[in-house]
Amino acid sequence: MKCMKVLLATTLVGAMVLTGAANLCAATDDDGVYRLGEVVVSGEQSVVEAVGTTHKVSAEEIEKRGVRSLNEALNLLPGVNVRVGGDGAPRIDMRGFRTRHIKLLLNGTPFNSTYDGQFDPALISVENIAEIVVTTGATSTLYGSGGNAGVINIITKKGTTGVHGSLGGELGAWDTNLLRGTASYGADKYDVFVSGSVYEQDHFEVSDHFSPAQYEDGDERDNSDRRRNNVFVNVGASPTDKTHIGATISYLTGDRGKPASVLLDDFTSKKLKFEREDDVEEFNAQLALNHDFDGPFSFKGWAYFNSLEMVETEYKDETYTDIKSRLDSKVEISGVNLQLAYDLQNLGKATLGLMAENDDWEATEKTSDVSEDKDFQLYSVDFEYEVNPLNNLGAVLGAGYHWQDRSEKDEEDYSYLIGLYYDLFEGTRLKASHARKVRFPTLRDLYSSDGNVDLGCEVTWHYEAGVEQDLPAATTLSVTGFYIDVEDFIAKDDSVKPRIRKNFEEYEFKGVEVVVENRYFDKLLLRAGYTYLDTEDKSSGSLVDEIQNNPKHKTTLEATYQLPWNMSVYGSAMWVANAYTYNGDNTVQKRLPEYLICDFRINKSAAGGALDLYFGINNMFDADYVQSYGLPQPGRFMYGGVTWKF
Repeated sequence: MKCMKVLLATTLVGAMVLTGAANLCAATDDDGVYRLGEVVVSGEQSVVEAVGTTHKVSAEEIEKRGVRSLNEALNLLPGVNVRVGGDGAPRIDMRGFRTRHIKLLLNGTPFNSTYDGQFDPALISVENIAEIVVTTGATSTLYGSGGNAGVINIITKKGTTGVHGSLGGELGAWDTNLLRGTASYGADKYDVFVSGSVYEQDHFEVSDHFSPAQYEDGDERDNSDRRRNNVFVNVGASPTDKTHIGATISYLTGDRGKPASVLLDDFTSKKLKFEREDDVEEFNAQLALNHDFDGPFSFKGWAYFNSLEMVETEYKDETYTDIKSRLDSKVEISGVNLQLAYDLQNLGKATLGLMAENDDWEATEKTSDVSEDKDFQLYSVDFEYEVNPLNNLGAVLGAGYHWQDRSEKDEEDYSYLIGLYYDLFEGTRLKASHARKVRFPTLRDLYSSDGNVDLGCEVTWHYEAGVEQDLPAATTLSVTGFYIDVEDFIAKDDSVKPRIRKNFEEYEFKGVEVVVENRYFDKLLLRAGYTYLDTEDKSSGSLVDEIQNNPKHKTTLEATYQLPWNMSVYGSAMWVANAYTYNGDNTVQKRLPEYLICDFRINKSAAGGALDLYFGINNMFDADYVQSYGLPQPGRFMYGGVTWKF
């Protein structure tokens, strides 16, 4: 409650400060989107976006769906599977790859942990987000190494002309509450945007249809609480029409429990653990500069710093009082990203990118007082050329060379991209792309208790083709097929004791993604998606067929309808089926039950649009489901709230 009062006071003070600064501050433009940090500009679709698969989630969609964090915002996208595993945090899988294979950027600044490449999307709030751009398959070479699954770039809001702001509160089942606010101001030369939120959930409850299990009778899920506090500040300036400067700072804190498995049988062969993240603190800062020279050249660059501190505790029993072990860790990313572009007019555009980054990890095991301090450096030189030789034809060529410097040995490898699109008819676009990507091992892969300092980098070969078609009745259809061949995939080898991480010879991912959208009626939006995914471990001697926890089928349906009396209603349904899991030594396979999740939300606008009243239900039919073996997910959740906009 104290944090909520502090946030509320900070937001209101920020609004008054911004109001009083009307004669000092100003905005570079009035679209409310901060684009200085974009590695690949998405305001106007570039060729590299057109040849691949790009999904965009706008602030308007985020608001209509009522999502509170990044994982909820991405849950319905084709090719994306958001699941909760044994760690208790939502993980974002993409086309069969894990979260560590995704490059997460906040205005171009890396947000992945330097330790294991992971990130907790539930810690990332959405009140400051203008747009989320998700690119899968053949992403731009200007992103550098990593991102073999794809890239998630969070583009934040910025101040627009005048004073604007919002303040909202939400209450939900299971002692859940959310308070969030924004304040901004802008005019001719400068702009400011401030936001913050506090989220608390005491626990979650499993479905009423849940059958009592070995370690769970139903009702409240033990150790399932979560808290987070977020603050974000963005300042922009335009000293001249050709020079734009921006600074971004974000800060978050949180803690959460890690609900244990409810089944410890011969299949799992695991011990019951009682674990918590007792303290998480992340600080992110970026300084960006864009400048257009008098001529064909333009420049943009970023300097960034990201720090994540975490206290992870394992307790002796379910009372969570006696400590068994405690790990204090700190990871830091600092780097520079520079791009020089040359506009050849009708002959296209060429961009040269240079990146340098230092990744550092420090950890201390408090119970044994054992400390570690490891680091490595990453460097990239990238080049990309886009051209439209015909009005209906676009092509992109890209190449990159990448280094990882570490104490034992240095790794280096290359990446490339080839892609084109062709507008066969008006409303018919064909596209195809091929790319080679590399991802270096993380600090955890190299130096953890099951690490391996001899690991090499992962290499992925991406092949993708698709069609985008306009259909009658204001309907659009997109069909994309993909094939991904993975060499030297880094994972734990469960066939040896003790387990150790190694490069597996070959994995194979292939599938189809379909999206249909209809806007025939002015007040009704319909969107449907389907993903088919087939995965296989083709390494010699492997006992695994399908790679676990990757569902073969995912179908989604969304609908938004504008009712009379300034009311709107939103509904969604998601069906997931045919995901498999394996026992400890990969000798027995089980299929996880399929599940159907339906959400509902109704909004009422009042006071001339200044107030937004809403009520919603997640998992409306109280489905009993799991996304990983022995880990039941939340049942029906009801919530309501109000947002004031000024």
